[in-house]
Amino acid sequence: MIRPWRRRVFGVLVAGSLLAGCSSQEPPGPDDAPAGVVPEVSLPADTLTPLVPAPDEVPAGMVPLLTGSGPRDAAAVAAYSADPAAAAAALAEHRFQSAYVAQYADPNGPQVLSVVVARFADVAGATADLQGDLVASSGDALEVGAVGETSQARKQALPGATAGELVTLRFRQGRTTWLLAYGNQPQADPQVAVGLGRLLVERATG
Repeated sequence: MIRPWRRRVFGVLVAGSLLAGCSSQEPPGPDDAPAGVVPEVSLPADTLTPLVPAPDEVPAGMVPLLTGSGPRDAAAVAAYSADPAAAAAALAEHRFQSAYVAQYADPNGPQVLSVVVARFADVAGATADLQGDLVASSGDALEVGAVGETSQARKQALPGATAGELVTLRFRQGRTTWLLAYGNQPQADPQVAVGLGRLLVERATG
């Protein structure tokens, strides 16, 4: 069973703000590993799969949540938003083409990772879509250096009895945008997100 705070961390959006919460009282143990976690497997194949972290690139102990990973169309992406109709209209205006979600969790610890990569028809559309996300994003801004052509990193607390942090990194390279969300307890290291982000940019431009 995926604990509630994990489900919400995984509610990441391309066209909206990140939804996050925490109701877990302690890190999960072996008996309550998230459903859908399958070790030593690959993510679902798609043209965008190379633009999300592979299982051997994420922090040690994390494994894919296959039930929450894979290609997403505009309707699925818009459904993540608090206002799906407005999100769908924005995606259409920005000439959204396709997206892919990769989700990871540590069955024996508090780490979670969710990455959304979105491809647009042109740079202008990707730029406009990311700008809308940056304006709507919440949390304390972090100085982490550039990731891609445009980027923004933020950190916010995961509310609840157990201390925790969520780092979000939004960035763009060409006509592709990413939202990378990394959560951990008691603290989330921003360099985990930054390192993965730079790896993905390098792969996209290589």
